[in-house]
Amino acid sequence: MVAGGMCGTDVHIAHGTLVIQTPRILGHELAGTVAEIGPGVEGLELGQPVTTETDARFCGTCPFCVRGDMHLCAERTGIGTSADGGFADYVALPARGVHLLPSGVDLLSGALTEPLAVAVHAVIERGQVRRGERAAVMGPGTVGLLAAQVVQAQGAAATIIGLAAHGDRYELARDLGIGSHLVLDDPSQAAHLAEADGTMDVVLECSGAVSAFERATRLLRKGGRLVLVGFYGERVSVDLDRAIDRELTLIASRGKRPTSFQIALELMGSRQVDPGRLITHRFPLEAWSRAFAAAEGIGAKVVLEMQAAGARRT
Repeated sequence: MVAGGMCGTDVHIAHGTLVIQTPRILGHELAGTVAEIGPGVEGLELGQPVTTETDARFCGTCPFCVRGDMHLCAERTGIGTSADGGFADYVALPARGVHLLPSGVDLLSGALTEPLAVAVHAVIERGQVRRGERAAVMGPGTVGLLAAQVVQAQGAAATIIGLAAHGDRYELARDLGIGSHLVLDDPSQAAHLAEADGTMDVVLECSGAVSAFERATRLLRKGGRLVLVGFYGERVSVDLDRAIDRELTLIASRGKRPTSFQIALELMGSRQVDPGRLITHRFPLEAWSRAFAAAEGIGAKVVLEMQAAGARRT
């Protein structure tokens, strides 16, 4: 491996708030180069820069697998959680999930293909965001900022919504061409927030904050769509009368499909989305404890470098 993005899942596992069977090598946001190729594998060559899907195993025969929803298969195991992941010098992966990085996409950016695929699944495959629509993205973390870029690649208008503590992320959003943002806990923006209520065609809730969920239902116009991306870790009360009265559609979006990765790679290759711009910290693998501490910071996106980016092996 060359690079591995650190996800909130990895932090939760390290803290024991997400329990998995151990021992286990973490890491599911990966990029590296091909070091060995198993028998019968075609389409890959030694030294090629690649990224990977996160499915270690799925049955391939259940209704979910047959329609391409392998992430919902009851027998699925995932790298970095229920199978060993990529925070290591080498990782063995199923060839069916390994993808060449597009020309011009470096390995550090390639390590963020997986969260981009999550954003693609939420915006395109589940939320079906269309040209000309208005979309609010709640939570300017990695997935939120990637989702906003995907929204704009679809020809829709994106507004980032978060807290005052996310100031650096709003600046980054502007640099990425996302010019509109709202701050929930800034009293000076109360009027702007009130004006936004009832105007959004779709809200992508990426924060996992209960207060954001409640606000999201107010932002939507009649007939609007709420796409739930972030996990809440607790029960959430829903005003069903409001949802029914306004004919709101609530859509859950979990993880990603193989098609999500294909679209993500196309967006990276066409330079419509630039995941590498979201990286805030880089650490060598031996500094993993510092990396985990940094990953707990607001708006931080940490990448572990198993080797220097120019050392091509995986």
